[in-house]
Parts: sequence; C-alpha cells; structure tokens
Amino acid sequence: MPGEWILLNPGPANTTRAVREALVTPDLCHREPEFFEVMQECRAGLVELAGSGSEDYSAVIFTGSGTAAVEATLCSVPRPGEGVLVVDNGVYGDRMRQILEAHRIPVTVLKYDWVTPANPSEVDAAFESDPALRHLAVAHHETTTGLLNPIRELAAACRRHGRRLIVDAMSSFGGEPVDVGADGVDYLISSANKCLQGIPGLSFVIARREALAGLAETPPRSVYLNLHNQWQQEEAGNTPFTPAVQVFFALRQALEEMRAEGLANRIQRYAECCRVLRAGAAALGLEILVPKGCRSHLLTTFRLPARVTYEPLHYAMKARGYIIYAGQGDLKRIAFRIANMGTLTPAIMRDVVTALRESLVAAGGEQPPGSAAD
Repeated sequence: MPGEWILLNPGPANTTRAVREALVTPDLCHREPEFFEVMQECRAGLVELAGSGSEDYSAVIFTGSGTAAVEATLCSVPRPGEGVLVVDNGVYGDRMRQILEAHRIPVTVLKYDWVTPANPSEVDAAFESDPALRHLAVAHHETTTGLLNPIRELAAACRRHGRRLIVDAMSSFGGEPVDVGADGVDYLISSANKCLQGIPGLSFVIARREALAGLAETPPRSVYLNLHNQWQQEEAGNTPFTPAVQVFFALRQALEEMRAEGLANRIQRYAECCRVLRAGAAALGLEILVPKGCRSHLLTTFRLPARVTYEPLHYAMKARGYIIYAGQGDLKRIAFRIANMGTLTPAIMRDVVTALRESLVAAGGEQPPGSAAD
C-alpha cells in the first residue's frame, strides 16, 4: 500500500494524521465517565454545526454506517398508519424506499431521473392528495450523480401542510450550506466520515428535541435502531449498547479541526477545489452530467470519453495515487465520479487534473486538449 492515497470517492474521505492518531487511546470501558465526556462533547459539537436554533435540537449518535442512522430515523419516526413521501432521484432516495418497505411502513415515491431535482409543487400536490403522508424524506446531496435537492423549498412545502422533513445530509453536512433552523429541517442525518473528515463507524441524527421526545408514543420497530431509546440514553449520559469507543475520540478531534478551520471556510475550500477540478476537466473536454443550477460543490459525475471505459481509467488513476469512483447502476458504462471532500486542497485538485489527463490517454482515449486547471 502507498503512504496515502488521495481519495476522490464520496467518503470515507482523507483525514488528518491527528484524527487517525486520536484512535490510539488507552483501552476504555464504555460505561466509564471518561468515555461519556467524549460522547457528550461530540453530540454538542454536532449540534453546534447544525446552524440557527441549535438550542432546540439534539444529536443522537449510532455506531454504524450512515445507513444505520437513516434506517433508525425512518423506522422510528412514523406512527402506525402514517405514511412517508420519498423523493427518489438517486440510489439513496431509493434506499429510503427500501428501508420503509422492509419495516412495512406505507411509502409513496416521487420518482425523478438521476439529474433532476425534486419539484416542491409536486410535494404540495402529494400531501394534498393523501392526508396519511405525514413525512417527507429526501437526500440533500445525491452522490449518485452530485445532484442537490432544494431543501429549503421542500421544507416550506412541509410547513404548508404540517408535515415533518427528514433529510439525508450524509455527504452534504459540513460541506454545503445547511441550517436546520432556517431551512426548517426536523431530522438531519449524516455520518462522521464525509465532510466532517472523521473515521468511518459513527452516524448521527440531529433532530428537534420536541420531535425526539414525541417518539415515545411510537411503538418501536427495532431494538438497536430505536431512535428514541438511543436519544434518551445519551441524554442521560449513558448508552444502550457498546459503541465504537475509539472512533468517538477521532470524531472529537475532527470536530475540533472543523471548529479551527471554520465551517464557512471549509465550505469555501471545498467549493474552490470543485472549481479547479471542473475548470481543468472542461479543458480536457469532459462533460458533466448534472445540469448547472443543481450541482453540488462536493462531487462531479463526468461522462466517459469515447473509447474509454471505467476500469482502465480507475486503475490508471490508482497507479498515480488517486482513487476515483464508478458511476452507479447503468451509469458505470458511461460515467465516473470524482469527489472533492476531505482534506483536499485546490493545489491537490490541480494535480488530480494532471493525473486525469495522463490516465485518460493510458486508458485508451485520445490525447485530450489543454489541461489548464485555472
């Protein structure tokens, strides 16, 4: 293995040495106050990042991948007989549908193609036609393609009809502007190993306190993924199960580094990395799949040039120290993805463009045009 690959996949992202070293802690029992102090620091730090009205919100941390927190939310929030409206314009919207169906929760799907954002007027119409739909679930940043859904406008539709908004912000929290109070988000879900630049193994829900308290009235559908029970235990300075103790230490360090950099500065750094990447890729003649106006600044899906397939391109980039990502589903035949989250810088992204130019040729493509990244 090399000293360090540059990860251009949408998480896990490159971290700092200090975050990795934070994992090396003395063996610690998860029932001791020394662990609970770290857990509570992490919970408070997550809420601090969530934006305005943070005093009305609380964080619940699960040991598990991001999907664990998504499933915990979706199986805990709807009361018996309540349905969920799901926006499906990518793999992660469809995954929410799968989770709801697995728990026998009524679900209605607003289906779009993978490069089209959700239409708030269609959310209005769905709520008007079915009073049993009490919640809207949507992925903010669909890393299937790099599409952003209009969270604030969707939240306004929820408020007009008295519905709750559940946002999968797995790969946007800490990298795109999200303000739970101003945007009207009831439940925001994310994980440690994306834009927070932590270690995989922890996912979390940031939710309105009154909404979390109200979950006591809903019969549990899961033991481990019981959002209300997990919140109650953490609020009391406890944990219902054995957590990933050392990963909490890494998350605390990552949150300290986020605080030192500043959330706005991190978002700006990611945006500049994205600008450098897209400018350089445009000079190479690469086409972006997602239309302007609904692209994130964190991931770009490029169409594969003629005579280039993904596997040779992937291994050519890997040989140069860079890990790119395949398109999902049928997109793998025509596209590839490059993310720019983690500890990357604009200078690194200029090197990415250079490696991409060389790799496209090595993978069987024609010599691209100029490779200027600025």
